[in-house]
Amino acid sequence: MISIESELEQVVKKLELLRRELELVASSFELVHQDVVAISQSLDKLIVRYMQLKNQEEYIKRK
Repeated sequence: MISIESELEQVVKKLELLRRELELVASSFELVHQDVVAISQSLDKLIVRYMQLKNQEEYIKRK
């Protein structure tokens, strides 16, 4: 089983990579282009996962 801290590290790395990819793609296409939207949606999902993990981490610390 993967630890929360380890998964958080992985998510943060993926967030940074996708953010850079989004910057590159968005500079080449309009913001409504399907590639830009797809990357943005992936980032949104990762951000939600990051927040879930942070909430779990805080819950464990409060115990």
